[in-house]
Amino acid sequence: MRITSNYTNKSNHPRRFTITHRHVLLTACALIITGYILMAGPGSTEQSFIPDIFSTRRITVAPIMCLAGYLLIGIGILYRK
Repeated sequence: MRITSNYTNKSNHPRRFTITHRHVLLTACALIITGYILMAGPGSTEQSFIPDIFSTRRITVAPIMCLAGYLLIGIGILYRK
Protein backbone atom coordinates (compact mmCIF):
# COMPACT_ATOMS: atom_id res chain seq x y z
CA MET A 1 0.00 0.00 0.00
CA ARG A 2 1.42 3.35 -1.05
CA ILE A 3 0.83 6.38 1.12
CA THR A 4 0.51 9.65 -0.72
CA SER A 5 1.03 12.97 0.85
CA ASN A 6 -0.51 16.34 0.05
CA TYR A 7 2.73 18.00 1.10
CA THR A 8 4.36 19.93 -1.71
CA ASN A 9 7.83 21.34 -1.73
CA LYS A 10 7.48 25.07 -1.14
CA SER A 11 10.68 25.83 -3.02
CA ASN A 12 8.90 25.02 -6.28
CA HIS A 13 6.45 27.87 -5.77
CA PRO A 14 7.52 31.35 -6.85
CA ARG A 15 7.95 33.93 -4.13
CA ARG A 16 5.07 36.36 -3.93
CA PHE A 17 7.01 39.47 -2.94
CA THR A 18 10.07 39.89 -5.11
CA ILE A 19 12.57 42.72 -5.12
CA THR A 20 10.34 44.68 -7.52
CA HIS A 21 7.42 44.43 -5.11
CA ARG A 22 9.56 45.60 -2.23
CA HIS A 23 10.83 48.62 -4.19
CA VAL A 24 7.29 49.60 -5.16
CA LEU A 25 6.06 49.23 -1.56
CA LEU A 26 8.99 51.22 -0.14
CA THR A 27 8.41 53.99 -2.70
CA ALA A 28 4.73 54.06 -1.77
CA CYS A 29 5.54 54.31 1.93
CA ALA A 30 7.94 57.17 1.22
CA LEU A 31 5.20 58.97 -0.74
CA ILE A 32 2.73 58.59 2.12
CA ILE A 33 5.20 59.80 4.74
CA THR A 34 6.15 62.77 2.56
CA GLY A 35 2.48 63.65 2.09
CA TYR A 36 1.85 63.65 5.83
CA ILE A 37 4.95 65.76 6.44
CA LEU A 38 3.72 68.29 3.86
CA MET A 39 0.36 68.45 5.66
CA ALA A 40 1.96 69.21 9.00
CA GLY A 41 2.32 72.72 10.29
CA PRO A 42 1.04 75.15 12.86
CA GLY A 43 -2.69 75.46 13.32
CA SER A 44 -4.86 78.46 14.00
CA THR A 45 -6.16 79.34 17.43
CA GLU A 46 -8.96 81.59 18.57
CA GLN A 47 -6.49 84.36 19.38
CA SER A 48 -4.45 84.25 16.17
CA PHE A 49 -5.47 83.20 12.67
CA ILE A 50 -2.75 81.67 10.49
CA PRO A 51 -3.82 81.63 6.82
CA ASP A 52 -1.14 79.03 6.01
CA ILE A 53 -3.63 76.28 6.86
CA PHE A 54 -5.36 77.02 3.54
CA SER A 55 -2.20 76.86 1.41
CA THR A 56 -2.11 74.86 -1.80
CA ARG A 57 0.57 72.62 -0.37
CA ARG A 58 -1.56 71.53 2.59
CA ILE A 59 -4.92 71.36 0.80
CA THR A 60 -4.08 69.76 -2.57
CA VAL A 61 -0.49 68.59 -2.99
CA ALA A 62 -0.13 66.63 0.25
CA PRO A 63 -3.43 64.69 0.00
CA ILE A 64 -2.71 63.84 -3.64
CA MET A 65 0.70 62.46 -2.62
CA CYS A 66 -0.88 60.36 0.15
CA LEU A 67 -3.55 59.05 -2.21
CA ALA A 68 -0.91 58.18 -4.82
CA GLY A 69 1.06 56.33 -2.16
CA TYR A 70 -1.95 54.29 -1.07
CA LEU A 71 -2.79 53.44 -4.69
CA LEU A 72 0.82 52.44 -5.29
CA ILE A 73 0.65 50.08 -2.31
CA GLY A 74 -2.35 48.38 -3.90
CA ILE A 75 -0.52 48.11 -7.20
CA GLY A 76 2.58 46.77 -5.46
CA ILE A 77 0.61 44.05 -3.73
CA LEU A 78 -1.43 42.98 -6.76
CA TYR A 79 1.34 43.29 -9.39
CA ARG A 80 2.26 40.11 -11.27
CA LYS A 81 4.92 39.63 -13.88
